[in-house]
Amino acid sequence: MKELFPQHRLRVLSAVVTVVVGILAYRLVDIQIINHETYRARAEGQWYETHRLPARRGNIFDRNGFPLAVTHWNYTVGVTPKDFPVRDRKAVECLADACAMSKKELRRQLKKDDTYVQLGKDLHLTEDQVSKLSSLSGVRLDPNHGRLYPFDSMPPQLVGAINLKGKGTAGVEFAFEGVLGGTDGELIFCRLPGNRKGFQPVNAPGTKPRNGSDLYLTIDTRIQAIVDFELEQAIDCYSAAGGMAIVVEPSTGDILAISERPKREISAETSQPDGFALRSINGIFEPGSTFKLITDSYLLDRGKVDPYDAFFGENGEAHFDFGVIHDDEEYGWLTFKESFVFSSNICTIKAALGTDPADFYRYMLQFGFGGRTGIDLPAESRGTLREPRPHVWSARSLPSIAIGHEIGVTAIQMAMAYSALANGGVLLVPRIALEARDAKGSVVAKFSPAAIRRVISKRTDATMQDFCTEVVLKGTGMKAAVDGIPVAGKTGTSQKAVNGRYQDNKYVASFIGFAPAPNPRVVCLVVLDEPVFPYCWGGKSSAIVFSKIIEGINLSTDLFYDRGSDYFAVDEEKDGKKRVPNFLRLSTEEALDRADECGVRVQCPDSKGIVYSQTPDPGTLLDRKETVQLMVRAAERAPGTALAVPDVEGLSIREARRLLLGCGLDCLVRGYGLVDKQDPAAGGLMSPGGKVILYCSPRNGNQDQPVMQIADGAHH
Repeated sequence: MKELFPQHRLRVLSAVVTVVVGILAYRLVDIQIINHETYRARAEGQWYETHRLPARRGNIFDRNGFPLAVTHWNYTVGVTPKDFPVRDRKAVECLADACAMSKKELRRQLKKDDTYVQLGKDLHLTEDQVSKLSSLSGVRLDPNHGRLYPFDSMPPQLVGAINLKGKGTAGVEFAFEGVLGGTDGELIFCRLPGNRKGFQPVNAPGTKPRNGSDLYLTIDTRIQAIVDFELEQAIDCYSAAGGMAIVVEPSTGDILAISERPKREISAETSQPDGFALRSINGIFEPGSTFKLITDSYLLDRGKVDPYDAFFGENGEAHFDFGVIHDDEEYGWLTFKESFVFSSNICTIKAALGTDPADFYRYMLQFGFGGRTGIDLPAESRGTLREPRPHVWSARSLPSIAIGHEIGVTAIQMAMAYSALANGGVLLVPRIALEARDAKGSVVAKFSPAAIRRVISKRTDATMQDFCTEVVLKGTGMKAAVDGIPVAGKTGTSQKAVNGRYQDNKYVASFIGFAPAPNPRVVCLVVLDEPVFPYCWGGKSSAIVFSKIIEGINLSTDLFYDRGSDYFAVDEEKDGKKRVPNFLRLSTEEALDRADECGVRVQCPDSKGIVYSQTPDPGTLLDRKETVQLMVRAAERAPGTALAVPDVEGLSIREARRLLLGCGLDCLVRGYGLVDKQDPAAGGLMSPGGKVILYCSPRNGNQDQPVMQIADGAHH
């Protein structure tokens, strides 16, 4: 019995050893062979750490290089107390200064037993501070980049915004994420035993961040400021609920300005289109008589009518099989051209009756209605254009659409349709971006103009341009006229519909035109929502806004400048007086040479620059002894140069704004009428682009107030 017991113990021990060895062998095989990659990844996760190197988001500029959206860096600074060299006086001083805290407070934070203490968030650090803090053990810098939008004279939905992850959520920021966003880099750190810094960079492959490219838009901030100002003034003047205005270059499809009122904040959720998209490309309205361009072009292109075919206006009330149609004036016989000029619904419907609905539908599709224009902005609407099928179109549908009802359009669709008319008949894709450039200024992407198709014959195009010119000369758009510049266009008024029912006393007033009429360089659309009576007609309100915008563009930019035609007949004399030549947009040297050539005395500042204003105006009769005062804008101004605020008290809003813009400043208007007070006062210094607050009030029946009088003629 005594000999068997040790053998039993030996067998048990052998079995235990065998099991243990087996387990060890299995674990070795499992770790080294079966699940080798899993354990390897787990080990690397413990020993290695990947740090993200964020890419810098590209900036957004207007076509002239004015910043619309710029990136600024800020940092979250934290520390691991046990790893920080608390006895190093320079280290403590550097960290305290960066976090805007006292050294006493910093040392108190460093005494905590926490593994990590956040010392500051959204801190603005210099490059020198970033370099010093990065070299300190235990300090952690988390860079974040925010976005600044310095130009506020445009709807936020146009440029857009970014979210907390730095990705675009609306407008250009969203549409051009691939251009602006860039690609983050990464750097691998390794944990070294006994090292207080915790992780050190290793000699391993990494990637550098690829910064986003700068994007240059087609927007011109000079024109944008004018459009935004005039639209805001119009909404106040006509007590409108809101409005939109678009300026397009018809030869390229470039969007020069988009303004919307009231302004809206960008929705946090991209699924909410009301706060995510521009109303100009997402909002739908009935165009009214501005749509007669499409109807009349179709009838002329198809040979259905001749410009001088005559139609009877039924003295303002016509009874058709589908219902009664009214005009605002009691017209008798009108030619087809006159029906457009005076905006007769009855004559337009008579001309359109009997046409093929399917053919007319296809013609509207060619102009881009019922489809997207292709603009590079999110959430564009197609509008509403129903296919002419039974139970879809009624007997009233064709005549209603012919005069701009039973069809829903967007502002950008109408602007591009009239741009096609202005450029000779070719429909273009609206362009919002010109090019993208890298940090060195090299062009990395170009966005060229894109033509879609010819939508109107050259002959019909010339005819309709003539029609539009007559609208302003003697038709419903006479208030759109601009001194010195021939313009053309069409008025429109439509009743608002809610849930399929038209609302009483709620109208959309619009005007679309182009200038100069013989050689259009801009197309401008103005839409006012629910202006009060009698400004609910496009010819009474929107046409006036159009005129002011075109006048402002002419006075403040060189868009209409033509060196070949800027001379006045200065040799013409009357009662011993001469006509003042045009000095606008000339350099000071050129202006002085022209004055000597014409025998006119001028006074201008000693500084070199460009003449942006003159008194008296070009073409004015001037006594030989009188002097022409020239105001000059510096051609180039050194960064950081302070500007003296001019005296604008007593001037009209337009005159004051023109003077301030010429000096490189902007303005905010409070009230209306003449300038009573300004802040800062005249002579004060401001940085370029600063805003002077103008406090205004009416005096002596000031002309800036609306004139409550109904003129003769149609009110479309």
